[in-house]
Amino acid sequence: MRRLTFIPIAILLTACGKKAETSTPQKRDLVEIVYASGNLYPMSEYKVFSNVTGYLEVRYIQEGDSVNLNQPLFSISGPNRESETEATRFALQLAKQNSRKSSPVLAQLRERQNASRLKANNDSLTFIRCKNLAGTGAVAQADFDRVKTQYEVSKSELTAVNEQLASQGNSLKLNEVQAKNRYNQAINNFGEGILRSALKGQVYEVYKEVGDFVHQNEPLALVGTTGPPIARLSIDESDLLLVKRGQSVLISLDAYPDKTFKATVSRIYPKLNKIEQSFRVDAEFNETPPEGIYGLNLEAISL
Repeated sequence: MRRLTFIPIAILLTACGKKAETSTPQKRDLVEIVYASGNLYPMSEYKVFSNVTGYLEVRYIQEGDSVNLNQPLFSISGPNRESETEATRFALQLAKQNSRKSSPVLAQLRERQNASRLKANNDSLTFIRCKNLAGTGAVAQADFDRVKTQYEVSKSELTAVNEQLASQGNSLKLNEVQAKNRYNQAINNFGEGILRSALKGQVYEVYKEVGDFVHQNEPLALVGTTGPPIARLSIDESDLLLVKRGQSVLISLDAYPDKTFKATVSRIYPKLNKIEQSFRVDAEFNETPPEGIYGLNLEAISL
């Protein structure tokens, strides 16, 4: 990119033996023109990344195809995901059975609870009788102490069984919730094998063929919007202050050498590209440019 400055000058012409002729200086405004290069891009674009690992089983699209929102683009096989889904489904079923009141684990604890409650009630009645008799001297102190200790042990055992039953019930409920979450995650992972379009637009590039192995987070295609594209310009950092939002520019495309297009600066990005020492500037066309073509080289001049 470069900037040209036009400065008016006065010219003095003389010739041997002739009267000197002069020209009158003229005052004019300085004209500064910003040149920029760039490319043609869709208004919005994104790369389709795989969320799973597997083999590309079905490719529903080709370069240049139009796509709708949520339209399937690729199908990635995943036998491991199928087995994972089945395993988590079985684990969820088992967790639901264990968390029911009639489950063998809880049923065994309830039997212990009933036995402990019955024993505690009997020991309580014995303790009360002994306590009443101890006041009359009909029961020896040693026997009373033994009955009292037995009653306290029975109460402690009943409390422990109650706490164990409540804790086991909560633990089994938690296991059921966790198993359900794992099953839902497996279902989601299985569904992620179908990659869909995130917008209505056009397929500009496809990177994989059927049968190729696909890694997780690997790009598979480039999809962008249709309609009027934008000019993505690179502005030299020394020219940045000369560019304003709303400024008019004139754009020429290498593919259309006999035609120029008027556009308007729509966005100026504040981050400097340190490698190219330039800033990105977007310009929107005021007239219909070529559509459905990605990456055409262009040059722009500020007006």
